[in-house]
Amino acid sequence: MLEKIREGSQGPIVKVILGVIIVAFALTGVNAYLGGSADVYVAKVNGAEISRAEFDRAYQNQRSRMQEQFGEMFDMLAADDAYMGQLRAGALEELIEEKLAVEFAKDLGMQLSADALRDIIRTMPEFQVNGQFNNDVYTRTLMMLGMSSAQFVDYMENQIIRMLALQGALSSEFALPTEVNRFQQLQNERRSGRYAVVTGEQFADQVELSEAEIKAWYENNTERFEVAEQITLQYVELTYQDVLDNVSVTDAEVREYYERNPQAYSTKEERRIAHILFEFGNDENAAKERAEAVLTRLQNGEDFAALAASTSDDVFSGEDGGNLGVLERGSIDPDVEAAGFALQTVGAISGVVRSEFGFHIIQLTDFKPRQQTAFSEVADDIRENLVRVAAETEYFRLQQELARLTFEVPDTLEFAAKDLGLEVKTSATITRANPPARFSHAELLTQAFSPDVKERGLNSELVELDERSMVVRSESYQPAHIRSLEDVKDQVVQTLTAEKAQQMALAEAEVLLERVRNGDIAGINFKYIEAAGRFGAELPGAIRQQLFKMPFSKDAASEVASVALSNGDAAVLELTDVTPGIPDTEMAQQFNSRLANDYTDRAYTSLMQSLKAKAEISRRL
Repeated sequence: MLEKIREGSQGPIVKVILGVIIVAFALTGVNAYLGGSADVYVAKVNGAEISRAEFDRAYQNQRSRMQEQFGEMFDMLAADDAYMGQLRAGALEELIEEKLAVEFAKDLGMQLSADALRDIIRTMPEFQVNGQFNNDVYTRTLMMLGMSSAQFVDYMENQIIRMLALQGALSSEFALPTEVNRFQQLQNERRSGRYAVVTGEQFADQVELSEAEIKAWYENNTERFEVAEQITLQYVELTYQDVLDNVSVTDAEVREYYERNPQAYSTKEERRIAHILFEFGNDENAAKERAEAVLTRLQNGEDFAALAASTSDDVFSGEDGGNLGVLERGSIDPDVEAAGFALQTVGAISGVVRSEFGFHIIQLTDFKPRQQTAFSEVADDIRENLVRVAAETEYFRLQQELARLTFEVPDTLEFAAKDLGLEVKTSATITRANPPARFSHAELLTQAFSPDVKERGLNSELVELDERSMVVRSESYQPAHIRSLEDVKDQVVQTLTAEKAQQMALAEAEVLLERVRNGDIAGINFKYIEAAGRFGAELPGAIRQQLFKMPFSKDAASEVASVALSNGDAAVLELTDVTPGIPDTEMAQQFNSRLANDYTDRAYTSLMQSLKAKAEISRRL
């Protein structure tokens, strides 16, 4: 069905799609999408499991993107357990929707031809060197990810048909000019009015709570008091940088490498040749006689380029003095090649040379012999490379030894640490949702919260991170639990008191609302709103939202409403005037795109709701 994907892959939407896949691959590795070594699953979609490892990777990637986007502000967001809970739930829903979209594409019969899929993989920058696909890089990358080529190809096909199915289903959304015009009018609208605040705090002393109410509220809101599982780890860490700092090479080793690898530190010999060609035609002997006659003229001092132009049967090179360019091994006829490499001085001319194309006379037009780079110029580079190679070798050896020792002695890290000269360290308390930066890697979290570590008290598997490797074990573990009413009673009372006080404030606001409707505003302390826009910070958010929800007619009485504020207060609000927004023709295209994107988002949401309604989904998060 998608045999012509290569033609379609030039469109902007498909380029974005492939970009998303490439970025996801670059950030997480394909193995992140294929499960991993998780012990449990967090969801099932039509029988297909989403593993804990897969979820942890997706969540940590999303958390990293948020941290990069918000910078220092992210620490404040991360401190909000409710917000981080929403982030985790969102990551899980994205994985569920991804599986549903793949099923949707396959149900439509979508598939990629082997040629199209191969061409797409060959263009991925992860597998290119100097702009060209490199099979060694491709194979090495997949080996690092623990994948076979077949697994990767299957993964890529699923991702691409998923994206293309969504593109086909959603990319037809558009906005009409009248919609864009009306949207601008609403966006630029200005509203005026007034409001009065009734504070909830003034009613707090009137609130009376029974033990039954407190208990009932606690039992209905236990999720607010859930404490996530947490663990404190002992760990040993092997870093490449530490190994690198302890590696050195001698001057003798640097000199020896230079002398054993002269080709690596010298320029290549470069030869350029020209030729005059005499094709066999119908009479090979006649062609040879022509060649020998021209050779005699050259030996008598005539110009090679001029004779190439006037006598060579290779018209194209003849117009350029017979120039054949740089001579390289294996690039031309072997007889011509041998004759060209036999010439040693610029201007030297061969005898008549026979090839499968005819008879040739070869001239060496330029010759640059191989030149050795001085040892002093490359010594530092050689030393750096030797140190790096030695460090990588030693790091790999120590890494394997660390994995072996912690596996053979699984109930302590002390033995491995002592043998390898490492230190057993202790982490801060770690939760899945908000781990310290050094422990936020998805695979490390998967190991830290695995049954072997948290329940059986064993050492984890070795986890390879960015130029560091770690093995962890539990020092202390606390499973997820709900804090008891006794522990949180003060918090419950405070929250419940605030809720009831706000209800009283809302009741008082309703009384004021009726007075305003009846024209009785004596003693009401109003704050006035003058031509407020739909966006801004000069009004409380709840008041602004309510202000722009209220209907308005110049021929009817002013609209009034009561509204609860986020700080526990209440307000009565009156809308007195509306000024329609003026469309901006220069912004029309931007608004058109915004509307079309909004329609696409709604279409996607509707599609996913439909797929979820038909699917068997179980969540265990």
